[in-house]
Formats: sequence, structure tokens, C-alpha cells
Amino acid sequence: MSVVPYLTIAGGRGAEAADFYIKLFDAKETRRMVAEDGKRIMHCSFDFRGGSVFLSDDFMNQGGKPALSSVFVGMDRAKDVDALVAKAKSMGATVTQEPQDMFWGDRFAMFTDPYGHVWQTGAAKDS
Repeated sequence: MSVVPYLTIAGGRGAEAADFYIKLFDAKETRRMVAEDGKRIMHCSFDFRGGSVFLSDDFMNQGGKPALSSVFVGMDRAKDVDALVAKAKSMGATVTQEPQDMFWGDRFAMFTDPYGHVWQTGAAKDS
């Protein structure tokens, strides 16, 4: 059994969002199916850090806001948390929680990407 986050992108920005995530996470795109209009994404999948993320344009609610979603990305080292957040910020994401050492033992941060999805990232402080 596996769990794969499936992001829905509002406003016909699916291709833009896929390119953003692939660049941000140095991911490998494994599949992209474009809708008949040649613009919207029916399905896109990409792999990184041993897992997958799927996304599509929002076909049910043309131009409206999709339900919010959140994805956690575990990092190998605490310094990788800082690097990912800095990269996301440079690519237009809004940092909602700067990287910091948390009471539960992780270096942790959160940001919201330009498409409205919340990303959490963390790693053990002593890593």
C-alpha cells in the first residue's frame, strides 16, 4: 500500500505548477497527460525522495479554488530543510514558518507555494 498526495491546481495553471514542483524538488517527471484543449493537465506524476506526487488541473470547479492540501517532505539532514525553504522562497513561495528547531526534535518549516498548497518539511535536528 502507498499513499500519494494528489494536488488539484486552480485556474488552468497545472503545467506551471508541475514545472515548479519538479524544479523545486529536483524531481523526475514520470507521466504527463494533457487535456484535449492542449493546455490543461489531466494527470501529471513525478517522483522524488523515494515517493510520488500526482497533480491535475481543476476540471470540476473551473477557475475556483480547490480544497487546500498539505504535503510533508522529510529531509535527510537539518540543513536540507533550510536549503529547501530558501529555494522555495526564491521561486515565489511564501514562507509561513521559517526553519527552526522544534521541541519534538526536528528542524521544521512550512511554506505555501504559488498555487495555494502548503508544504511542510523537517529533519531530525541532530542529522
